[in-house]
Amino acid sequence: MSCSHHEDLDSGCEALAKEDHDLLVVSTLRWTMANNERYAPQRAQWAYDIPPTSRQAITRHLQRGGALLAIHAASISFDTWPEWEEMVGGRWIWGQSSHPPYGKVQTRIIQQDHPMTRGVADFQSMDEVYGHLRRSSASKVLAESCAEGGEWMPTVWCHEWQGARVCYDALGHNMASYSSPEHRRLLMQAVRWLVDSNTSSGDPS
Repeated sequence: MSCSHHEDLDSGCEALAKEDHDLLVVSTLRWTMANNERYAPQRAQWAYDIPPTSRQAITRHLQRGGALLAIHAASISFDTWPEWEEMVGGRWIWGQSSHPPYGKVQTRIIQQDHPMTRGVADFQSMDEVYGHLRRSSASKVLAESCAEGGEWMPTVWCHEWQGARVCYDALGHNMASYSSPEHRRLLMQAVRWLVDSNTSSGDPS
């Protein structure tokens, strides 16, 4: 399987539009920053509104059967694009969603029979636990996480969007999140499931 990496989102989407790929991985924090005045001083440098060409490239990728792996802040990104929430199966909602301070996180597998989680043990990592996201009822929660003194929140789920396989992993704040062998195993199995052409269309299980 060939792989290309792009730090610039729009150049990545331009490449996606030119060549078919099996899997699109989105691990980014790009949004208009209009929902919270805390970020007002940073808007001039960092505010981002995903353009029509990038939206079209992602939509085409999924509509032709390509898969999507969205990680961590991807659920905050592209806030002016309603279809992105449908694709990911959920979204961060300002004033509702939150996370406790970065620190030790426990993650437990709650669906052991899914190809993504089969054989994966519960694990601990250093991370953020995104909580109270707005999540589609059609998504299947595979794992949930809890920060010290916090509450358990759904953090890994899968679903299908117009027949395309999708996985969201709310963990992944930084590289320390991937120091856990079990987290890495979960993601590797997620990639296999996402690109497995033998997976039955229309059934996210």
